[in-house]
Amino acid sequence: MRKLHTWAFCISFLCFSLSGFGQGNDKEELQPIVTLDTLKQKEKTPLSLRFGADLYRLTRSQFSDEYNGFEFVTDLRIRKKMFLALEIGNETITKQSEQVNFTTRGSYYKVGFDYNMYENWEGINNHVHLGVRIASSNHSHILNAYTLLDRTPFWPNFDEAVNTGFATGERSNLNAQWFEVVAGFKVELLSNIYLGLSLRLNRLLDYEKPENFDAVYIPGFNQKTDENKFGASFNYTLTYNIPFASKKK
Repeated sequence: MRKLHTWAFCISFLCFSLSGFGQGNDKEELQPIVTLDTLKQKEKTPLSLRFGADLYRLTRSQFSDEYNGFEFVTDLRIRKKMFLALEIGNETITKQSEQVNFTTRGSYYKVGFDYNMYENWEGINNHVHLGVRIASSNHSHILNAYTLLDRTPFWPNFDEAVNTGFATGERSNLNAQWFEVVAGFKVELLSNIYLGLSLRLNRLLDYEKPENFDAVYIPGFNQKTDENKFGASFNYTLTYNIPFASKKK
């Protein structure tokens, strides 16, 4: 009889243990399974087109009788900090350089890129950029008049300007190519309206020398001298930005 009670107790304990184990598995099966998304969402780069004009050339044209010019500027944002840049301009200038009075007129374009090095705060979109340009111009020189360089005044009226003859006149269909290093900034004054300033160091690569004359001034490049092929220029721009798309990086 005692053995019977012992077997009954063992069987009851075994059944209770199995039922508890089964309930534990049910609880584990009822717990929600949380899956973590380990895939990082790709950031989107806003694409935008910005365009405007150089205020310096427009202002100078209004207040100078010897200069007339304009420059249109535009850039396309292709990455978060990278911009493709294009500048197109036209200049006409009359200058007196030593014994020579001349007029240069022509058009030019510059193409390259800018890289924004400025880390903006939230909600601010200013630029401090470095860039490069490859530039080309098509222009003409007109020799208006010149005076003879005579250190021993043998000829009478040697200091009078010569404005007729084979040396005077127009030299057309001239061209030049140069390289620019650009440093500047753009500040957002109002929503999508920017005021910018850029300084340029120019290095002349090649140019066509006119007959019986020299290229003293090149549109877009600025003054040229015989001693070196370097020049400098700047622009002061007002531009408007149009955001139009985004792409994943």
